[in-house]
Amino acid sequence: MTKQDGVMNGAWLAVRVAGVMNRLFLAAVMLGGGLTLALPVRFAGLLGKILPGADVAQAVAGAHWLMLLGIVMALVTDRLLAVLLAMLESAQEGDPFVAVNARRLEQIGWCLLLLQLCEFPGGLIARHFPAMGSAAPSGDLSVGGWISVLMVFALAQVFRTGAAMRDELDGTV
Repeated sequence: MTKQDGVMNGAWLAVRVAGVMNRLFLAAVMLGGGLTLALPVRFAGLLGKILPGADVAQAVAGAHWLMLLGIVMALVTDRLLAVLLAMLESAQEGDPFVAVNARRLEQIGWCLLLLQLCEFPGGLIARHFPAMGSAAPSGDLSVGGWISVLMVFALAQVFRTGAAMRDELDGTV
């Protein structure tokens, strides 16, 4: 096994593990959200103990919005990881510079963009539900995150151009 194979195998394993962890997170949030709706008095009592002196009704509402945001983000992340895994498998097969991988990179770019946009409702949750305390997302913008979005869209175009050039070259031989 070459160093390159080791890196690809490690990346493949990391993405698989991340996918499992993300799905476990999604299941936990969905279960937790369902339980908070099925047992609202119990949930409010629990939040009252965790956040003493806080406006419990406000904390419950904020928690529900936060769970909804978590579900959206987990679904987007699941799609991102599935597409990334397909790309890694394509690369392991020895032919990464194909048009389908350009489309996959573009899909990853859209997923990253959606995740960056989720920072805005996160910030609104923090602002409108201060009883959530440190459990609320910061809503801060990530310069690195936005650069990553642009970089992935640019790489998608590079892959698309490279695949077209390769197809054209194969057609002339």
